[in-house]
Amino acid sequence: MKKPPHGQNGTGAKRFGTHFTKYLLERDTVFATIWVFIFIVGLGSIPLNLYVLNPLKMGLKDFDYTDLAYAELGKSADSLDKNIVIINIGHADRELLSMIIDKTAENNPKVIALDALFEEAKDPYQDSLLSASFGKHKNFIAATKLNLSGKDGDTITITGDYFKNAATYGYANFFSDELASLRYYDPFLKDYKNNSYNSFTSAIIQAYDSTAFQKIKKKEGKQVQINYERRVDKYQVIEYDNLLTGSFERKAIEGKIALLGYINRDPTDILDKKFTPMNERFAGKSRPDMNGIVVHANIISMVLGNNYIKKVPSWVNLLIAVVVCWLFMSFFIRYYLENHIWFHLVAKIIQVAAVLLFAYLGIYFYDAYSIKLDMKLSLVVIIMAVDVIYFYEAWAVWMHKKFHYNTIFKPHHH
Repeated sequence: MKKPPHGQNGTGAKRFGTHFTKYLLERDTVFATIWVFIFIVGLGSIPLNLYVLNPLKMGLKDFDYTDLAYAELGKSADSLDKNIVIINIGHADRELLSMIIDKTAENNPKVIALDALFEEAKDPYQDSLLSASFGKHKNFIAATKLNLSGKDGDTITITGDYFKNAATYGYANFFSDELASLRYYDPFLKDYKNNSYNSFTSAIIQAYDSTAFQKIKKKEGKQVQINYERRVDKYQVIEYDNLLTGSFERKAIEGKIALLGYINRDPTDILDKKFTPMNERFAGKSRPDMNGIVVHANIISMVLGNNYIKKVPSWVNLLIAVVVCWLFMSFFIRYYLENHIWFHLVAKIIQVAAVLLFAYLGIYFYDAYSIKLDMKLSLVVIIMAVDVIYFYEAWAVWMHKKFHYNTIFKPHHH
């Protein structure tokens, strides 16, 4: 077999690398890269209100490319969470809720938590029964609702706590757009008097696992991204009628967190449902997909498993975008000057390939390692780089004529 000439091995890779690096250290490449970020800041500062773009804006408002990890890659846990059991309370009235709480307690869960709000008095007899159930179980946690007001949103009032004799309370409401996917939650809130309030899930975790609580406590004052891993089918669910008749195994509840809340599996029934990233329609979502009690369960699973989303710092995302812009600007300038006839075709192919590559990398790291790598700025700079070259060329040529500015761009070079 004829051997390739000495020095031929790897020349293809070297030649490809040269496309990216040939003009990398040119002053024009560096300045053109800076121009890209100047354009981004400038365009972002223009207060445009283009109504014609509103449908597109609304359609993309709630889209995050990491949602594809759920919709296309099936990101989710494979097993049931052994720490949690959900008791479906359906549309139980207050008397029936009292029976459900007491029956759950008989099976010795470590924590009982009821996700339901009680704003006012109703039937005196039923109210007395439920009030008694609230007070008799020391491991019982009830839900409230926090209402934020004031200029800085630090004036807090509590509602939904008509029965005030529960052992512990935690606010169960989320402070997000009802029409957007629920991605973040507040584990703790403080008012202007520096009073601290536990969320429903934080109160549960404090009662169940003090070590996990201390870890989430360190995030006080911050919003935490929810690492969704399970839909309702990955939690053990006991219907309240099966609970009351004893048609279940006692070990399903014993020593666990018993979450009492409303569950429905009918996709057309949107009562007490939230939009989440696990929605099968990752764009243009039309129906909320997850009951509130299952959202709470996912938060608890995340905290107990110490499986938080690790968000890459903003400065790292910016640094990546700068390096990417610099490399691609060098590549585009090389084709612009030396192969201009192919410039637009090559640039568009590279832009599409880069979008697919960076989107894939972002989804991969999110799916495999729960790392949120935000590549949107990197994608923007690649898209803008081609057009910025034209603006920079005009400026550089003018500077050359006027002030003898040294540039690799020459008038009518193509």
